[in-house]
Amino acid sequence: MMRVACMKMEKIDVPENAWIRETAKICGDVTVGCAGAAGVLEQALDSADWLKTRHSELTELTLRLDSDIAEVTQATSEASALSEAAVTRLMGGNDTIKMSIASFSALIGLIENLGAHITGFAAAMEQVKRVSQSIDTIARTTNMLALNAAIEAEKAGDAGQTFSVVAAEVKKLALDSRAAAVEITGTVNSLSNEAAKFVGQIEDGIATSSEAQQQFSSLQDLIHGVSDIIGQMGDRSREIASNTADVHQSLIESQRVRDAVAEANGAMFSAVGKAHHQLVELEALANGMFDSIVHSGLSLDDLKYVELATEQARKVESLTENAIGQGTLSMDALFDADLQLIEGSNPPRYRTRLTDWAERNWQPVLESVKAMDPEAIMSVVCSSNKGFLPIHLKEFSREPTGEIAHDTKYCRNGRVLFEGCDITAKASEKDFTMAVYRHEGDGKTYKIVRNVYVPLRINGRRWGDLEIAYVI
Repeated sequence: MMRVACMKMEKIDVPENAWIRETAKICGDVTVGCAGAAGVLEQALDSADWLKTRHSELTELTLRLDSDIAEVTQATSEASALSEAAVTRLMGGNDTIKMSIASFSALIGLIENLGAHITGFAAAMEQVKRVSQSIDTIARTTNMLALNAAIEAEKAGDAGQTFSVVAAEVKKLALDSRAAAVEITGTVNSLSNEAAKFVGQIEDGIATSSEAQQQFSSLQDLIHGVSDIIGQMGDRSREIASNTADVHQSLIESQRVRDAVAEANGAMFSAVGKAHHQLVELEALANGMFDSIVHSGLSLDDLKYVELATEQARKVESLTENAIGQGTLSMDALFDADLQLIEGSNPPRYRTRLTDWAERNWQPVLESVKAMDPEAIMSVVCSSNKGFLPIHLKEFSREPTGEIAHDTKYCRNGRVLFEGCDITAKASEKDFTMAVYRHEGDGKTYKIVRNVYVPLRINGRRWGDLEIAYVI
């Protein structure tokens, strides 16, 4: 197995001294404090940026609201005008209905008078019918008398010849009278029937007209009610128009306040941004100082984790090179950079040809390291030169639930984490690199940890680092 020499910083040979150890501890605490302060400023920067975005959204919303209010004002003004026009028309219709009701009342009176006349006419027809029947009776009697007279004239012979002529004329008159009486009776009956029908129609017309008159009266009441409602709508519309005008004025005034807030927030955002940038630079300097202190051997508390990480890195290198030698793992699979996105993962997670082998062989090593000091050690990972984590501790390799906070905190296997101190450590050729950083939690909270990076070189080629994150 070929090893590439790492650049080592020589430890300072100093006698055991409480002041030196305290100074080293303070340096570490300062680095932690810088990281914490940078985290606070980063949150403040995010909050200021969030406020800036929300302010823009609020301004846009206010403009839309103001536009909507202007449309409401216009609509209510038009509605008020339409209400007044509708009331005017309804009142005109009400006057027309009043005239119609009066006309209907006069018409009903005329129809009732006509009905009375027709009824009188029907009574007269009935009297004519009775007279006609009397004529018919007289005609029958006269006919009998004429028949008797003819018989008597026949008996008298020549002396009754003249009387016979008279009897014949009387008979003819009786027959004509009877025929006329029958014709009169038929005509009267026909007129009586027609009169009865006409009277029935008049009565139906009177009933219908009365119903129509009642309906017109109901319609008149309804128009009064609708007029009142429309009048109230007009009043409310005018009130709405007045209120929306007040709201519009309030929005104008609130816009001035929002503009002032936006200006202040912009100034704060700029100031916080500058402070954050300066603190990030200070954090990098503090990390450099922390790395130098640990390399000098002055921080014994940190050195034990350096030694543990170095020991476990050599173990990972050995088992990996053995697997390559036995053919169970290839160099191509080990250095596979073709990240395959795991569908539906959020945050994004990836797989390579190394993933399954690493889970079987590297994860047990990581778990054993965590078990050595579970209270202090936060995480143990093998990270590639580009920040890819093919595996993680089982605690952070849970099945995703789809809930972003859970998956951010507990589904870290397959993630790519490559920023800040990670980039510095991957570029370093030292035997180890120390840093303090904010360990991501659920995406909203974090924990400040110390981290040691020990290079992993497989068959002389730098794959990445074995990392141990811990707290003291």
